[in-house]
Parts: sequence; structure tokens; C-alpha cells
Amino acid sequence: MIDRKAMENDLQFARSARREAEAANSDVEELIWEVQHVQLGRQRIVFSIGGWEPETLAVTG
Repeated sequence: MIDRKAMENDLQFARSARREAEAANSDVEELIWEVQHVQLGRQRIVFSIGGWEPETLAVTG
């Protein structure tokens, strides 16, 4: 037997996940556009990479 309530819940979950993915994609596209259209001298962009702190790079012996 088909559980219509479970199917409806799955459909609502899928729709919610799609909306969240579309919103995240929009945010990423906006950030890409901003990086590609930097006006030098007017904006500053700082890139940070985790795990490169001096204490993590120190050789332990």
C-alpha cells in the first residue's frame, strides 16, 4: 500500500532542499561575480586558508 503522507513529507523535504540549494547557489554566484569584478583601489579582498598557522607548521621533535 502507498503511504501518501510519507510521500507528501518526502516531497516537502525535497522541495525544501531544492530551495536551500538554489539559495546557496545564488550566494556562490554573487561571490564569484564580486571576485571577478574587483575595482582595485576601492575594495579589499582577504583570502584566508585554515591550517596554515605557525604553530601547526612547526616541526615537532
